[in-house]
Amino acid sequence: MALSEEKRASWMLLIAAFLWGSSFVGSKICLNAGILQFETIFYRSAIGTFCLALIFWKQLQNMERGALLAGAVLGILSSLGYTFELYGIAVTETTKVAFLSSTNIVMMPVLCVLFFHTRLRPRTIFAALLTMAGVGFLSLTGEGLSLTPGDSLILFSALMYALNSIAIVKLGGDHSRIQITFIQLLVITIYTGVMTLVQGRCGHYEIKTVGAILYLAIGPTLVCFVLKNYAIKYVGPIKCTLILASESIFCALLSMVLLHDQVTLRMLMGIVLIMCGIFMEELGDTLFSYFADHRSRF
Repeated sequence: MALSEEKRASWMLLIAAFLWGSSFVGSKICLNAGILQFETIFYRSAIGTFCLALIFWKQLQNMERGALLAGAVLGILSSLGYTFELYGIAVTETTKVAFLSSTNIVMMPVLCVLFFHTRLRPRTIFAALLTMAGVGFLSLTGEGLSLTPGDSLILFSALMYALNSIAIVKLGGDHSRIQITFIQLLVITIYTGVMTLVQGRCGHYEIKTVGAILYLAIGPTLVCFVLKNYAIKYVGPIKCTLILASESIFCALLSMVLLHDQVTLRMLMGIVLIMCGIFMEELGDTLFSYFADHRSRF
């Protein structure tokens, strides 16, 4: 039986979450080689933009005005998100970064009410809180959560990423997702290129480092941006954010396999909570309809 567009989009987002979760390996290689943060993002977006133009050049010949606007807004929001995140990471505890970055999970339902005038469902709020708690179990290791200026920058970064999802739904319409993604990556490339000139560059690239950059450019950048921009049209920003939160699960699992990190009860609890939050939102309507239709049996 053929999958519906919504189910197909959900699987696409899971693939994107896996690729984003795997990006920590390539990022670690780049950082260990001395490549600076903006420089890494510049190479990722520049190669991604070039490959997208090379593969889909026919679709990019007649650029739609709406796609140009949507892509430009997404590119600006993504660039601001990267900036807040990179400067925030430099002055805050590493253990809190993943948790604070994932606060867009709980921001998203509120933003949808503000921008789309939707009704805030209790089930959606509970699913977001469950997922957020799961991310906390996977990422927080210290005691308590006191906010510092660096933490505030990470929160602003999370807001930019949440607004990114709102913008693609508001402005994307039926415009070509390829065109939108191309403009988005092009804007990121120009911005991070300028920031790289300001910040400086490494200048020494081994084969292993080049391979890591190519992987980051093709998988976690090009493929992920296209998949997300396409899939969110069919699943909506809330469900999209919840599914992408499984990135934390894939990151934890890959850490076990590749870095031989120890499996802890805390890690398992985090994975279970994230999955519960995703399934509550993904299967909630189906389950509630089933129990409503068969309530006489219970």
